[in-house]
Amino acid sequence: MNKLHKGAVLTAAVSVFAVQAAFAQVTEEGMGKIVPVEMFVCNFVEGKSQVDLDAVIAQWSDFMDDKKIRNYAAWQLTPYYYGGEQNFDMIWMGASSDGNAMGNSTHEYVLNGGEIAAGFDEVIQCGAHIGLSSAMYQAPPKNSTPGSSVMTMSDCKMEEGTRYSDVRAAEVEWAAYRKDNGSKAGMWHWYPSFGGGDQDLDYKIVYAYPNFKELGSDWEMIANGGGRAKSDDIFGDLDECDDARVYVARSIREAQLRK
Repeated sequence: MNKLHKGAVLTAAVSVFAVQAAFAQVTEEGMGKIVPVEMFVCNFVEGKSQVDLDAVIAQWSDFMDDKKIRNYAAWQLTPYYYGGEQNFDMIWMGASSDGNAMGNSTHEYVLNGGEIAAGFDEVIQCGAHIGLSSAMYQAPPKNSTPGSSVMTMSDCKMEEGTRYSDVRAAEVEWAAYRKDNGSKAGMWHWYPSFGGGDQDLDYKIVYAYPNFKELGSDWEMIANGGGRAKSDDIFGDLDECDDARVYVARSIREAQLRK
């Protein structure tokens, strides 16, 4: 992945597995340690396939090992539930443990990873590259990143006159409710940082599930277990969010992003 080509639409989104932390790291104000995330939204070049991409990923992984970059994690996201605007094949999502780690790994890749970037460009064309800041409201179970996982994402916009402090307090209450009712999902807000530009949103709300069974369990809790009414009671008219997209996330490189 190097300079980006025109192609895929970005309204799709992001992975949520960038954060690995215990519930104790979510403060009373919500928002555990904020970490940087990047996404490339991509289509396969005609005639290329996952086999070709895996070959380049193996070279990239060797490069990361050689450069001793151990604080960058990566995933490949494949759309599962999606609309007509999500006209892309995959998202590459990477996350660093903090801003310094992001800067160092990007510097190393831009300076010395040209051959790897050219390899990616032969296999995938990426129509968008964005950076976001990820704030955690509920940590995933066992402080781990599953190799195969499920995520959902919605774009949200605050209603006129709403303060983010009000949204934050509501999310803390909602996260506690979900946990008390057996939810296994991690929960984050993602704020645009770099790229994008024309996105009409204040933040993305993201949930991560160990598998589709847990996604279904949360769906039942919300639809038939009183969760929807509780959500309406907590959030009222604070914000407006669109329908969630769902992605299957494949772990490409593991890293401990929070301790």
